Amino acid sequence: MKILVLDSGGRGDALGWCFWHDPRVKKVFCLPGNAGMEKNGLIVQPDLRTPEEIARFALAEKIDLAVGGSEGILSAGIVDIFEKYKIPIVGPKKVATVLESSKGYTDILCRELSVPVPEFEIFESADEAKAYIHSLQYTVVVKCDGLAEGKGAIVCDSQKQAREAVDRVFEMQRIGKWGGKSVIIQKRIYGRELSFFYIADGNASKPLPVARDYKRALDGDEGKNTGGMGSFSPHEWEGEKLTKIVTEKIAAPILKGFRERRGITYRGFIYFGLIFEDGNIEKPILLEINVRLGDPEAEVILPRLKTPLLDICQALLGKKLKELNVEFVSDYFCDVVAASGEVKSSGRGKYPGYPGRYKIGFPIKGYFENEFQSLTFSAGITKDSEGKYITSGGRVAHLVGRGKTLEEARKMVYAEMEKVGFEGRRFRKDIGKASK
Repeated sequence: MKILVLDSGGRGDALGWCFWHDPRVKKVFCLPGNAGMEKNGLIVQPDLRTPEEIARFALAEKIDLAVGGSEGILSAGIVDIFEKYKIPIVGPKKVATVLESSKGYTDILCRELSVPVPEFEIFESADEAKAYIHSLQYTVVVKCDGLAEGKGAIVCDSQKQAREAVDRVFEMQRIGKWGGKSVIIQKRIYGRELSFFYIADGNASKPLPVARDYKRALDGDEGKNTGGMGSFSPHEWEGEKLTKIVTEKIAAPILKGFRERRGITYRGFIYFGLIFEDGNIEKPILLEINVRLGDPEAEVILPRLKTPLLDICQALLGKKLKELNVEFVSDYFCDVVAASGEVKSSGRGKYPGYPGRYKIGFPIKGYFENEFQSLTFSAGITKDSEGKYITSGGRVAHLVGRGKTLEEARKMVYAEMEKVGFEGRRFRKDIGKASK
């Protein structure tokens, strides 16, 4: 079989790795991909980006199965186009991607369905948003309504920070970096956060492993929000009790309500970002929905699958998920991101590093030359004119340790991180240190 993964970063590499280790699969392509994916046997096609170009490529290569990895390509309607050409693809149709492309839409739907979400209001005016913030007695999260590369939720400690966050959201929308035309002011909830995933075929859904994601740039959950600096799975709460609670209070009402109230059937991977106020497992609160696997959560969830990913995808396409028993191993996986950190600029200043301004083009040492016990998934890697691997993004690479305990997985990944080097390399040192 020939598989096509539509993604560019670590999640796409993890998806491709999963398929590549299936003996039924002969080739795995990744569009647009990144040069580092060659390490895991993927064939990268960086110059094909529009849905029509990708569809023509899939027809020419006689692709047997495609998977939409990133929110951008899914929101662009790739599933609709592939279905028009009768190319099998896993992912939601464009109309269903509104669950991620408009956080306001999702919050309103959840309020209608009595799905627990934080208190919120939506504004198209910065002045009105700031006036509302001034009237509140609690701290808030300021959220971009549209897609924002995982950086559109700004957690604020003060009203001053919240007002600045409102200005940032509207400015990023104005210049076209972030999507949408409105801002959401949401009550900040304090508790334990979890990433919970399902795969749905329109009739049935199956839960996937639970993961804990680390969004802040620095140790101790300090610094700005990023697309994710690491993750681990399983979480200590994973099990039948948590699955039952999340299914009954979050997943089932949303999937059913989306279909019955909006007339939209959801098919594909779906992510529920949850918080449990005061650590109460009985009371999940939904923070956000993504219409795909998370990144870096995919890097720790996919290696846990005992049921082949190909079988899961085929069951979804055949609407036979209900008949499939999805199993996964109990071993721990811990992902740590090697990111582009602070370096000097050509002048007197500095590049602060991801998620702020970062410099690219640095040679990567050790990543391709050394043998690794850990898994390696590439995110921001390209080649220079001489064919040498260099950095090309804020998140450069993911290393994923494995162990019978979380501490074993941590020890492996942090030992392996010493084998990778590039100027300004930065990584969090506390991934998996505490599950709270």
